Amino acid sequence: MAQSFFALLALVLTVNFAMSVNQWYATFQRATLYREVEEMAQSVAVETMEIVRTRAFDQAVVDGTITGTAADLALFSDADAFGISGNATCQAFGGTATCDDLDDFHGQQVLRPFVMGQDTVWFAVDLTVRYVNWNASTGQATPASGKTFYKQVIVKVQDDWGGDLKPFLPTPIQLDRVFAYGF
Repeated sequence: MAQSFFALLALVLTVNFAMSVNQWYATFQRATLYREVEEMAQSVAVETMEIVRTRAFDQAVVDGTITGTAADLALFSDADAFGISGNATCQAFGGTATCDDLDDFHGQQVLRPFVMGQDTVWFAVDLTVRYVNWNASTGQATPASGKTFYKQVIVKVQDDWGGDLKPFLPTPIQLDRVFAYGF
């Protein structure tokens, strides 16, 4: 009887140990996948910001109506006119809209691929552009109520698996930059 009890106890301990090792391995594997998806999302955010960054500060710069003085502030686009009418997608993201200045990207919601050989992971990208006040001493931007010489571009990236599948990342990756008008 005692031998049967010890054999059963040894079996329970072995199963418990095996379950603990498997549980640890599954947790480690999930953490590794999370870091990989997070890194892909960060790459998509940086790439998107680079696309936006190459555009002119405002439509007035594109049109050549600027004077190179503080008076240019009056020529800048109103914040309520940011974005593309009809919500057309920018050419940089496969659409038809030109998007030649920063504020044209406001409100863009696109799916961007991260290609890995024969596999592709898709990410939903949401762009916001707004005027901000820049405090150089603190390095902080605060939303402005009117036109300023600073625009903040915010890129939010979330993995998108299509259909009813939930995103792997619990919160979107966010990257923001403040662009200044130089004169």
